[in-house]
Amino acid sequence: MLNILFIADVIGAPGRDVVRALLPELKRRHAIDLVVCNGENAAGGFGLTRDSASGLFAAGIDVLTGGNHIWDRKESIDYLRGEARLVRPANLPPGTPGAGWRIVRAGDGTAVGILNLLGRVFMKEADDPFRAADSVLEAMRGKCKVVLVDIHAETTAEKIALGWHLDGRVSAVIGTHTHVQTADERVLPNGTAFLCDAGMTGGFESVIGMDRDAALRRFLTGMPERLTPASGDLRLNGAVLRVDPATGRAQSIERLQIRFAMPSGEGARRLSGEEPAAAVRAEARVRVAELRAGGVVPTLALVSVGEHPASQIYLKRKSEACAEVGIEVKRVTLAAGADTATVIEKIRILGASRDVHGILLQLPLAPPADAGAALEAIPPEKDVDGFHPVNAGRLAAGLPGFVPCTPRGILHLLRYYEVPLAGHRATVLGRSAIVGRPLATLLSSRGVDMTVTVGHSASGPSLRDAAREADLLVAAIGRPEWVTADWVKPGATVVDVGIHPAAPGREDVKKLVGDVDARGVAQVAGALTPVPGGVGPMTVAMVVANTVAAVERQMSGVRV
Repeated sequence: MLNILFIADVIGAPGRDVVRALLPELKRRHAIDLVVCNGENAAGGFGLTRDSASGLFAAGIDVLTGGNHIWDRKESIDYLRGEARLVRPANLPPGTPGAGWRIVRAGDGTAVGILNLLGRVFMKEADDPFRAADSVLEAMRGKCKVVLVDIHAETTAEKIALGWHLDGRVSAVIGTHTHVQTADERVLPNGTAFLCDAGMTGGFESVIGMDRDAALRRFLTGMPERLTPASGDLRLNGAVLRVDPATGRAQSIERLQIRFAMPSGEGARRLSGEEPAAAVRAEARVRVAELRAGGVVPTLALVSVGEHPASQIYLKRKSEACAEVGIEVKRVTLAAGADTATVIEKIRILGASRDVHGILLQLPLAPPADAGAALEAIPPEKDVDGFHPVNAGRLAAGLPGFVPCTPRGILHLLRYYEVPLAGHRATVLGRSAIVGRPLATLLSSRGVDMTVTVGHSASGPSLRDAAREADLLVAAIGRPEWVTADWVKPGATVVDVGIHPAAPGREDVKKLVGDVDARGVAQVAGALTPVPGGVGPMTVAMVVANTVAAVERQMSGVRV
């Protein structure tokens, strides 16, 4: 399958900074073969210069597309005329510098046609984009099967009409220009992926990417006002396309909206788990759809003992996440007081069932059931929580297996936000088999390459010193707001795994707190995960990801 990343209109230096920071991880995570980006506003919010284009190409962009503002920097016309990696609108008058379409090679060698068009509604300089598209496709005939169209247009109607006009003849039609992302991504009946507008890449505390105060003054007074790119709430918008290179038909389109926070002196950067968790679920949804198309219904058994209130909340969240991506959930609830033998027998029945691909035992177990013995009864290949001794041993040995969901989710979150890891020091507070130990192993593993210290309740006074030396501090110690500002190295990244009811009588309205005193630590740390909404969503997302992996491994005959 050919994977193409399209990045929406880049707005000035803030947008270029976002691309430079996020693109390497996006390419790795989605195995991208070709990156196409609309760059018409990359130079100060208007136009494209040699320097702004060079920065985007250096960041990993393969092809830049344009629009009605691409010529705003008159000094750059000669450069734009000769840049072979640029595609300007094809339906401009004869003699316009540059090329309106090109055929490029993706990383896997596939020939890909790139066509840029201007909408004609409210853009009088443009010729008919529909007939221009027909003409270009005739010129491309026999040269490529995969074709991506960037339609830079004002109105939704014109973009949607073009999508239907080209359905089955191109791989994707993606709209740009309005800088407001639409939520209508889909694959049309004949195999063309469509998104009315991909949005923009830059500052969202703005008016379509530009300084909001200046824009407001223009609207309120009607007077000229110099507009500059905004830098607050930086995000990357775009879409990932999966295309069959043999037919040119799109298999899927995934809309992207990724936040990125520049370091600042205004408190710690917030590392929310909601967006990376949503990205994990979106990828799982595609893989589950492929499994179901092949006649396999991914199924996860959730086993619990008793009616522990917190456990019921966690089970509900896991069930909802599975349902969202198409995984069937089989709830198995045993009465409080069930003994170890009863729990093991139920797990063995589920383990022997060919229709159950994953088993998750919700902890803690109500006594007298023994959690350790029950976890060992889960077949390692169905142990989506990664707690079985076989999976724990394979993780320690650096072998493939199931990684516990919270540690895996933490690592994914850190990579999502491009937190520097290799060569840096990490301190993990807590040595549980669920979080602390497996996370320490992950962080020190080849490819992550951190130097890791594990602190615990018996570490004594040296525990705080170890924490203060860490570039990455993970608090999984199980004590509410135990880690205070004086535990944290200035500028460090802090991951808060704990979740506890807030103490009565607090001045603020927080109902839940973590192991970290967030108010104090946020003034020292460079980045901090919130509670709730940080590690929790990532844990649930990794239950989904591990379940999908369990199905795929079982289908291919892999035992663990």
